[in-house]
Amino acid sequence: MSTISIFSFDNLSTTLEIARKLNGKKSKEGWITAKPSKYSNTEVFIQYWYYEDVEEYIKKTFSEDDSWEIVSFLKQNGKTKVLKRIYCFINLLTKTLEIYRGQDEKTNEVLSFLEQLLNTKFAPISLKSEDLKKIYSEHGVELKQVIFKNINGLIYEILRGQQLEHNEKYLEYLQQFPDSLRIISIRPKIKFLNSYNKYQVTINGDKGTVRLSSNGIFSWRPRYEIRQLIFLIASVIGLLKSTTI
Repeated sequence: MSTISIFSFDNLSTTLEIARKLNGKKSKEGWITAKPSKYSNTEVFIQYWYYEDVEEYIKKTFSEDDSWEIVSFLKQNGKTKVLKRIYCFINLLTKTLEIYRGQDEKTNEVLSFLEQLLNTKFAPISLKSEDLKKIYSEHGVELKQVIFKNINGLIYEILRGQQLEHNEKYLEYLQQFPDSLRIISIRPKIKFLNSYNKYQVTINGDKGTVRLSSNGIFSWRPRYEIRQLIFLIASVIGLLKSTTI
């Protein structure tokens, strides 16, 4: 779970009805298991299962030399496919669908299948510059990185540093190009499950994605923390009125 893609929807039925429509359904590419979350009565926990060619999977994980040896060994032992899954959550309170994956063909595949089964449309969320500023000012401990779009002839301008919200160049860009802020990286102001609050959250306003990392390494975080991040984003863009969980 390095990246979460967030989508919004207008109306869906109860969590029980959503789970009933999704659970056990199969397509040519994969199948779904779904059930109401035991931690939130407004949420459905969904897993999309599929097989990936073992060679493609290993190449993504290991070097070329290592992958050749591993693939050869696995295929000699009859292993040609790897079972994988993608986590998804539908929350009726925030009116969001979260797919624990960046935006790519597989994400589109999952999205299309869910739309078909639930007879609804999911739209990628987008955040304006004002939304991003509100998120880090109200829900961030520290601003670590920003990306502006279309600044001084450059497609993207990246600024990094500690306490970037007080950086002179950042404040100058913000004043001159108030609508060009597109990506922020913050240390979030949320309740942590294990008191570990050093990781960084990157929010992409154009793609509608959230990315989590610690010391430059993408890492898994508890659902309790992820839910808070989604709630505050949903609140800022007007999908719900409160960030109380």
